[in-house]
Amino acid sequence: MVVDGLDATGTTTRRRSGPVGVVIAGGGLRATSVLRLLSEVEDLRVVGVYDSSRSAPAMRLAEDLGIFVTTEADDLAQIEGLDLILDLSDDPLVSRSIGERCPAGVDIITGAGTELVWDLLVAKKRSEEQEKIFVELQVAYDKIRSHERKLQASKEALERANAELENRLAEIFFTHEFFKALTVFSSVDDVASLVVDGANGILGAEISCVYLFDQDTWTLRLRACQGRPDEWFRAVVPVSETILGAAFRDGFTQQADVPHGSELANWVKEPDDVRSQTAVPLRAGDAILGVLVVAWTTYRELGVAERDRLQVIANQSSLSLQNALLHEELERLSVTDRLTDLYNHGYLLQRLEEELGRATRFGHRLSVIMMDIDDFKQFNDTYGHPRGDQVLKAVSAVIRQNLREIDVAARYGGEEFVLVLPETDSAGAMRVAERIRETMEAFEIEVDGAGLRDRRTVSLGVATYPIHGQTVARLVEAADRAMYEAKRQGKNKVVLAR
Repeated sequence: MVVDGLDATGTTTRRRSGPVGVVIAGGGLRATSVLRLLSEVEDLRVVGVYDSSRSAPAMRLAEDLGIFVTTEADDLAQIEGLDLILDLSDDPLVSRSIGERCPAGVDIITGAGTELVWDLLVAKKRSEEQEKIFVELQVAYDKIRSHERKLQASKEALERANAELENRLAEIFFTHEFFKALTVFSSVDDVASLVVDGANGILGAEISCVYLFDQDTWTLRLRACQGRPDEWFRAVVPVSETILGAAFRDGFTQQADVPHGSELANWVKEPDDVRSQTAVPLRAGDAILGVLVVAWTTYRELGVAERDRLQVIANQSSLSLQNALLHEELERLSVTDRLTDLYNHGYLLQRLEEELGRATRFGHRLSVIMMDIDDFKQFNDTYGHPRGDQVLKAVSAVIRQNLREIDVAARYGGEEFVLVLPETDSAGAMRVAERIRETMEAFEIEVDGAGLRDRRTVSLGVATYPIHGQTVARLVEAADRAMYEAKRQGKNKVVLAR
């Protein structure tokens, strides 16, 4: 099956959809394990295994499974339906051969990316084991029924057993549905929302929240809440403060009777409204993903059984959250240029098409800035590509500093960048472009270990919908022409399209 799309010039193209075709490069034990795991994933199809040794474990397993194997990198281009190469080899020669012979349009995942894939596959495998919980709970139910029959002689005891059975069955059903739902959702927001829903349903909590750990800022950020509106909570809490920080550092923390003015309740904007609170870390191995907190406006102390249930919720939720975070990271990597951490060319065109459609519907302006680093080839030839990569990273950092959250910035190719500014007219876009130009003009880059520094200027072209173009292709072309006019005028300039 094929679907329509647009290339960089706006021309309609055709591309294949359906299961993702994967080639595993490498024949070691890790590659063998990944091959076994991938063969169980419905949306992926292993179409080949490549290694320099035909006797490698992964090669032998692939042959047993009827999967194409090869020791020649040139054969990769002949594999039909190939979308992705997963480089699990420890051999630099194999990795280099893949990089040199990789077919056009095929992505390669190496290094840290393969570790993310491995963790995601392992997490998926573990999640399948949760189905066993229901069987164990059914055994518990059978035992309760057996106990009920033994108490037939006593009506009072029978009634107590019936009440216990009904409560237990309700809890079993809700818990089973909760754990099953955790395996279905793949987005972080969906999983976090389900966790707070489960905390309220299983524990009878009045208020529940999930805060996720942000390692860059060393803070806990609100991701989901229930029982009160979002504005009732502090959106960001340092890990050194409140009961969230106590749970982050020390594990399970409970305040059955919160004293007036307690700083541990400052995770809400009106802490005196909280009478009792309990928090537990969401832990995956040695890493803490965040904190789950439950609270009441009345006195409430969790008993041993309730504490155990809260810990079970936290443990199972942590596994699903880790899976969702890995999935989110893989999605981010698929649309991101790994060197600059800006969006890549393909995602830029997709977003530009969306923003242009929105501007057309609502009659808004939309501006595009095309930017190129001046004399970048000369810089690379003089100082080498590693220093050139530093320049690209510096430029991307300057771009991010000068954009709003709704703006889109992408590496267009080589040393070219494109910025999409929704709801921005030409004058506004020119101001943004000029700020970037001035910042880069004053920005110094260290080019060697002896303290030698260099400045790289940029040339920018600005085009605005609908004045300079009414399609993606026309708009980008107009900005590109304006950028080259800035080059022609002596570089280190901003030029508006005509």
